[in-house]
Amino acid sequence: MTSIQIIWHKNPDTDCTLSAIIMAEYLRNKWYSATPYIQWTLNKETEYLLEKYNISKPEIKTSLDTNIEVCLVDHNEASQAPENLWELDITWLVDHHKVRFETSSPLNMRVEPICSTASILYKMFRESWYEISEKTAIMMLACIMSDSLLWKSPTTTHEDKAIASQLQIIANIPDLEAFAMPMFEAKSDLWDMPVKDLIQYDYKNFQFWKYKIWVGTLETTNPGYGLGRKQEILIWMQELKQEQNLDFIMLSVVDILWEINTTIVWDWNDSHVIETVFWVNIKNNLAILWTRLSRKKQIIPDLTAYFNAN
Repeated sequence: MTSIQIIWHKNPDTDCTLSAIIMAEYLRNKWYSATPYIQWTLNKETEYLLEKYNISKPEIKTSLDTNIEVCLVDHNEASQAPENLWELDITWLVDHHKVRFETSSPLNMRVEPICSTASILYKMFRESWYEISEKTAIMMLACIMSDSLLWKSPTTTHEDKAIASQLQIIANIPDLEAFAMPMFEAKSDLWDMPVKDLIQYDYKNFQFWKYKIWVGTLETTNPGYGLGRKQEILIWMQELKQEQNLDFIMLSVVDILWEINTTIVWDWNDSHVIETVFWVNIKNNLAILWTRLSRKKQIIPDLTAYFNAN
């Protein structure tokens, strides 16, 4: 039986974590020996789901066995992958982001412009006529709710909504808001978190030509949890920028309920980028980016165009 290691991006969220667990189930249906791993600690939303639904927590690994096949889930950027990415035998990729990826041999790849990786996995299960259990349906639904912000994210598609309606039946969850709000509240409980962990709670690194940038997000039902610690955050943003030799850093505090993005910006150079790209004014290290809720769809494309042109 062929073994496969399943890994997702360095800063795990609900969609990538649960999708990797679901992907392991999918591969086991195909008679693989599949094991999901994480690269860092989980956020509170994901921890809440694992505990509530009795889901086993994957082991942490920052590099993988080079003698065992690898499946990448919910990412394909080298900056977000395991440390020894280019030594790995990558045979599977399931993702819903832009593709910046190359392998030395063909692989099984499924990439779709859809809100959640779990939505793609739902389709893969159905296409293969694999049964979706109640627990698997709950995990898929949690991923969709998390990534779509209960349909408020612009990444949401009609297909995601149609899939969710089918999963509700299997999971026996009649009220999506009642299902999703405890997830969001768990994710929003940030008061007791060390500030360095806070600003790395949900971030992604990107390499644009000669520029190395860092884009963080805090999705919360109470933005005061993050904005109330702005001075601490600014100190750590400065240290993080120097430590990782970054050209740009930003942290968006996204109010899930009121759909407003308030972004914390460290220095003049980063402020200039934000003001130029998003046509806003910055006051007291804060930029109001209004309804830009999606990093993938509403932040990164504009930053990509800016840095690739400079």
